[in-house]
Amino acid sequence: MYRTRNATDAEIPLMADHWYRMACEMCEIDDMPKPDIHRIEEVKSLFIKESEAGQLMFRVALDESDQIAACAGGLLRTEYPYPLAKEQSLFGWVISVYTLENHRHNGLASTLTDEVCVWLKQNGAKRARLWSSSTGRSVYEKNGFKPMMDMTKPLL
Repeated sequence: MYRTRNATDAEIPLMADHWYRMACEMCEIDDMPKPDIHRIEEVKSLFIKESEAGQLMFRVALDESDQIAACAGGLLRTEYPYPLAKEQSLFGWVISVYTLENHRHNGLASTLTDEVCVWLKQNGAKRARLWSSSTGRSVYEKNGFKPMMDMTKPLL
């Protein structure tokens, strides 16, 4: 059985490590360049800064041994919702959704994503966005996410 809670400040650097692992898997699945491991410290600093500013929150799922099995973050951003939009609006980004391999297929990503979306809504976001690997899309579509207009083409 798993239980969920907010990540502690001390766990924020671990969330950046999970983000890197997630990014590596996404790149492998969708044949994209591997992320730069040297930027992980930059990401940790950014996560800490945004968390301290109240713009970033992580949820974690703990296993029976109280070890982190999965995580998902919520990041508040003010941006244009589409090209040439009249004004910016507050968006919630769901970031760093990652489940350790031996804990997958237990609904942890869905649960944590839902919990993050609740936090985003409570903090004024009207819409949540995320980037997903091609294999993860079905998980998010079941949670109400819709494909966006973004497309990609490798220019080799």
